[in-house]
Amino acid sequence: MKKILFLLLLLPILSFSQISSWRSNPPQPRVSTPSIQSQRSDVSSWRNESPREFNRPERTKPGSNIIVNNNPWLWNDWGWGWNRWNMWGAPAFGWNYWSPSFYWNDWGYRQPARIYVYGDGKRDTVKGKKPIISFGLHKTTDKQFGGFFTIGNRGYFIMDYTSTFEIDRSTYFPYGTLAQVDFPLINDLVKKRSLYLGAGKRFGRTGVHAMIGFGNERVFFRGRDRVGEITFPKSNTQFTSIKFGALRDFKNFTLKFDTDPIRSYSQFGIGLNF
Repeated sequence: MKKILFLLLLLPILSFSQISSWRSNPPQPRVSTPSIQSQRSDVSSWRNESPREFNRPERTKPGSNIIVNNNPWLWNDWGWGWNRWNMWGAPAFGWNYWSPSFYWNDWGYRQPARIYVYGDGKRDTVKGKKPIISFGLHKTTDKQFGGFFTIGNRGYFIMDYTSTFEIDRSTYFPYGTLAQVDFPLINDLVKKRSLYLGAGKRFGRTGVHAMIGFGNERVFFRGRDRVGEITFPKSNTQFTSIKFGALRDFKNFTLKFDTDPIRSYSQFGIGLNF
């Protein structure tokens, strides 16, 4: 009898013990923090720096700084410019009409002329003296590219501009230093640009000239990681130099050769005559 009573009291206790303690005290879910992937050894930590600047600023549109003169008086037959027939001896009054013509000057260049016809049938030939204009492109032996311009007859003015044309796809860090480098360095990136002005003299169709130039040379350390190239400043210098050269005019085009003994490069160009 005692054993039966003991079993009856034990059964409720056992039934309650089968209920999990999670129901009365639910466990908090364990949140696993994902491990942060370490910086790859082949990607520079510079790319995580903020802010960063790139090496390709927005350029102004070509021709945005050109001022157009809309005053027709400055370029007509009796104003300034190169079509100054009044200054070349053309009559202002008394003629009925004129006919266009041309002649060859002492250096073999074709020049404009006008034949003025008066009321009495008299004819007067007026020779124009327009300057020869050349415009062309040139390439140097140190990977620069540019253009040149000349104007004048026996004595002429010459100007040329050169600049490096290597494509730069690097990410530029203006405040990077050599002590912070965590990527392999390769060859330096050099950017040059210069403007030369000078004068020359023609002997027949061959001209010789000398120019003085002013330029800028920027040198950048350059490295490479898995993403691409990285550049940061190395030096920035201004310079003054000189060029000596010659040109040869043909019927419709000009060949030009120059050398810069200070910067140690030469250049060859070709242009059109107008």
